[in-house]
Amino acid sequence: MSTPARFFILLLSILWLGSCKNDPATTGTPANAPTEVGTAAPSGTKTYTVTEGIVYWAGKNDVSNSQHNGTIQVQEGTLTLTDGQLTAGSINLDMNSISVQDLKDPGEKTDLESHLKDADFFETNKYPTGTFTFTESFKSTNPGFNAVVPGQLKLKDKTHNVNIPVNLTFNGEELSINSATFIIDRTKWGINFRSGILNTAKDKLISDNVPIQLSLKAKAN
Repeated sequence: MSTPARFFILLLSILWLGSCKNDPATTGTPANAPTEVGTAAPSGTKTYTVTEGIVYWAGKNDVSNSQHNGTIQVQEGTLTLTDGQLTAGSINLDMNSISVQDLKDPGEKTDLESHLKDADFFETNKYPTGTFTFTESFKSTNPGFNAVVPGQLKLKDKTHNVNIPVNLTFNGEELSINSATFIIDRTKWGINFRSGILNTAKDKLISDNVPIQLSLKAKAN
């Protein structure tokens, strides 16, 4: 699995996954989805269980240009496909697994990860899980992804729509899903620490827009 590119946050917020504002061509992506050669999509309806999953996030201080990037682990998920198209599913994120990948100093890394878990950001002791659910997908002719999955992302008891551009790859009973980079606005989920919308801390503003990338592996039941 590829290493997330260096990009964002001086104490940021995700992730993970969504808002209606997607830009697969965003520059400064947090990760590059692996290129895979697969087999033809199976016909009929199949249910898959997620066996591996990771969300890459990236973020940046708009004024100082400081950057951080990291990951959030997918806890579990179930996907239903009909004739190779996603038709239903739910994916749970382990918000306590949020990690910072670019900091080498153990103390700085621990401090930032702890801050991301506290009330300024995800408040993981109260909201340990994030959830993305969907009931449909649409085929895409874009060369960077072959489907778009609209759904709902729930974080901190707030739910908002998000469209995720993904590339589905089949290999026998196994399914790989790698998204293009898409953008979420963290303030939609009440993650407002040092946001420009608050008109405070103008010398230390953290970008509201967070680039996200998702990678999943699943196996047919």
